[in-house]
Amino acid sequence: MLMCDTKVIDGKEYLVKLYMCETYRVFRDRLIDEKDREKFSIDSHEIIENYLTLDWELPDFVNTIFGDFDNGDKYYMKLGSVDELRPKLTDLLSFYNM
Repeated sequence: MLMCDTKVIDGKEYLVKLYMCETYRVFRDRLIDEKDREKFSIDSHEIIENYLTLDWELPDFVNTIFGDFDNGDKYYMKLGSVDELRPKLTDLLSFYNM
């Protein structure tokens, strides 16, 4: 989270999405099966709605991705969908392999 520049954080919702992305990477991705990951997602969603007064649907933050490779400024920021990123990631992988 410290890699995210304050210039790109435009409000509470963006900051919570950043936090959830990092929480998923650190905790959820290490759970051993889909049942546990789904339980983690549901519990996280419930906490967000109840304590942070954000009205989100579960898919709104489950697939949120942050990174620093989709812009020229190297800011750690919210990225587009996986389908939008695939060509960029393919180009970066080709460049890396060269």
